[in-house]
Amino acid sequence: MKRKLTVLVVGLFLLTACNSENFTFSGETENWAASLNVNQNNDYEDQEFVLHYKGENVDSVGEIAYDVKTNAGSFGGSGLTLEENGSLKDSSKGNPTTAKISKDSKVEVIVEWNDNAETITLNTD
Repeated sequence: MKRKLTVLVVGLFLLTACNSENFTFSGETENWAASLNVNQNNDYEDQEFVLHYKGENVDSVGEIAYDVKTNAGSFGGSGLTLEENGSLKDSSKGNPTTAKISKDSKVEVIVEWNDNAETITLNTD
């Protein structure tokens, strides 16, 4: 009986491990670099978004707004300021009821700051 239980637990563990996928989208423009790391495990999805200002004077950027568009919808923020290193980080966790980002999704990031705007196209690495 113990042996059957052990085989069942190991089998379930292997099936769970098979349903995990990680991929990263990245891209850059003249002023910005962005990446979106996606970790899908079974029915759940974790996303980590990083936006980085490539210029040297981070204080000159002021408040920014960004919008990330994927096949699963969009997310973003406004009235935000960069960290001292010129980066902005955002993360979210999806559950089984939310749409998932596909690896071949078209991902675009629109960044607005100081009456400027740039669109960054992110591609899978």
